[in-house]
Amino acid sequence: MFPQKINTAIDKHQVTQINVTLSGISGDEHVYEECIDEDRVILQCAPEHYSSLKARFPDSSHLFVNGGFGENLTAEGMNEHNMCIGDILQIGEVKLELCLPRQPCFKLNHRFEQPSISRHVQDNAQTGWFYRALSEGIINQGDNIELLERPNPEWTIAKVQHYLYVETDNKLLTKKLAELEPLADEVKDVFKHRLASNSAEDWNDGEAALLEVRVVKIIDESDKVKRLLLSRTDLSPLPAFTAGAHISLHLGNGLTRAYSLCASLNNDCYEVAVGLAPDSRGGSKYIHEQLKLRDVLQISEPANLFTMTRAKKQVFAAAGIGITPFLVMIEEAAANNEQFELHYCVDDTKNYPFQSQLAQYQDNVFTYSLDQPLDINALLDNHQRGTHVYTCGSPGFTRLVKEAAQHWSLDNVHYENFTAELAADASEFIVNIQGSGLQINVPADQSMLNALRDNGIDINSGCETGRCGACRVDYQGEVEHKDSILTKSEKKQCMIPCVSRAKGAELTISLP
Repeated sequence: MFPQKINTAIDKHQVTQINVTLSGISGDEHVYEECIDEDRVILQCAPEHYSSLKARFPDSSHLFVNGGFGENLTAEGMNEHNMCIGDILQIGEVKLELCLPRQPCFKLNHRFEQPSISRHVQDNAQTGWFYRALSEGIINQGDNIELLERPNPEWTIAKVQHYLYVETDNKLLTKKLAELEPLADEVKDVFKHRLASNSAEDWNDGEAALLEVRVVKIIDESDKVKRLLLSRTDLSPLPAFTAGAHISLHLGNGLTRAYSLCASLNNDCYEVAVGLAPDSRGGSKYIHEQLKLRDVLQISEPANLFTMTRAKKQVFAAAGIGITPFLVMIEEAAANNEQFELHYCVDDTKNYPFQSQLAQYQDNVFTYSLDQPLDINALLDNHQRGTHVYTCGSPGFTRLVKEAAQHWSLDNVHYENFTAELAADASEFIVNIQGSGLQINVPADQSMLNALRDNGIDINSGCETGRCGACRVDYQGEVEHKDSILTKSEKKQCMIPCVSRAKGAELTISLP
């Protein structure tokens, strides 16, 4: 296997008959000769996964065909959510016992020419599973598959994988899995080690965990704001979050954009709202014009850079789509019996996004427009003890709130920009990409991150306001640091290109 000599039998061709022995399939080499494993006699994968993988990885769509994962057996209607550890099946002359979830490895990344697919199928329970043979014989194409016994209906493959990769600190279920008799020793030993060492493995390999979700509903909050409801494709529970949290959407056009969660976690759905930016660089434009019901996306797990502090009184100031984090914050304030006010700047005070959702808090919600503007200085003139102010919106709006609250304690003023603010004195400069000879011009009115993207250099990002560190790169030269994430020592080597810029005319960076 490219790029070096690695033994694998992942490439398969279709046959109409196989001879199954207790140690494998005659003529197949899916297990190295010196490492024959009786718990890996037959590998089966669900063919239904290929359609979603084609949509997620379109450049490799020609490779997502039956047999692509190196599987020996393909059958409709069987997947990780309806097959259980210990299931005993009769197929033709052969009796099989399901004993092992497939643990994906780097070979899949090479096979499908996608560096993240191994992690993707692991996170989304699309890995396949292995059988041990209880009897030998022939399996023919078209044979019926009969479920003879199901001793562990509670232990689907997907559930085992959840405790293997996700909820690794559940000691009670770890103990049960360590003692689950039909489960292969390879996996049982993992759970036994956790119990003995009181620790869990790091399955991340430095990558941020991604979840696969489907768009299950699209709501037009206005002609410029769409609300998306997202549910996991594998129907597993979504991770919990707190008010102010956001998720990053990996869009079909290759862009990644962060959006605040705008409703509490109900019915296993995340909700985000996206305003159509007049100068959209492809994120909001793609969502408004191309994203459709039932489309599949990858998202990050929730992160929170805008957390609430428990306080006597909460004051929320929002403009436009900056309202989204406050839709959950006011619920949290009400649930904690805290006084709160929402001051919301909109285009039309008679008809605005989320009006029906905010109606239940009408005594606490105040709306403003150009005809009835918000006097932010008057609102924040008197800082009462125990009051906190939160603001989210454009950099200009956020700056006005921060300036009006200059006499407040810094610990009581909280803000989140949804776009980065370019300094008024920003200058044009050149970025050299180390080792490539490539030079990229960064205009004065553009962030370094977007200039790199415009020139075909894709760098991961999250908040794009200098607060998460996802787009970090190493540099050589002098940098005007504008982030709020790097330590003093880190700034000597690293920079955050969504907000930071070169001090001089030129800068060199190393790509991650």
